[in-house]
Amino acid sequence: MNSIKNLLPLAIVLLAALGDARAEQGCPPGQIPAQAGGSMTSCGPIPAGYYQQQQTASPRPSGEWIETWGAIASDGGDNLGVSTEKIKKSDAINDAISKCSALSQKKCGLAFSYKNQCSAIAEPHNGENAISGMLSFAGGPSKEVASGDALSSCRKENSGAECRVIYTACSEPIFKKY
Repeated sequence: MNSIKNLLPLAIVLLAALGDARAEQGCPPGQIPAQAGGSMTSCGPIPAGYYQQQQTASPRPSGEWIETWGAIASDGGDNLGVSTEKIKKSDAINDAISKCSALSQKKCGLAFSYKNQCSAIAEPHNGENAISGMLSFAGGPSKEVASGDALSSCRKENSGAECRVIYTACSEPIFKKY
């Protein structure tokens, strides 16, 4: 009983302090400090959208970019296998080798792989017919850039031959929303 009598004055002091609590730097709830002449003098109403502006200062991402892979496989002869837009590099390589092997009936291997870009294949030719020589593979930010690089490489590798682009494709990143 004595302890309750001792706690009663403490409870009254706490309630009085809580009753006079201020929300924003000494201002009543629903108001913020106002400035007049460069110094804080009074409180004013919180403007509409005040808290939304504070929260939108650092926007949250709405998704993420996922890399994609492409690959080209060759049997060392005329047969190729291609794969694009695979999430894993190994999936692109295995798919290209599998397609090449199905066409060739020979062992195929990886000739070129690329990520988040375009690719091109150029071959030496004479008129309408391909001629013996080295195929050239190139990657770049667009089909045009990849084609130009593949043609340039083909001409270097096959001196004196005409070259043409026989394949272009792109594996572009995919945007996945949260």
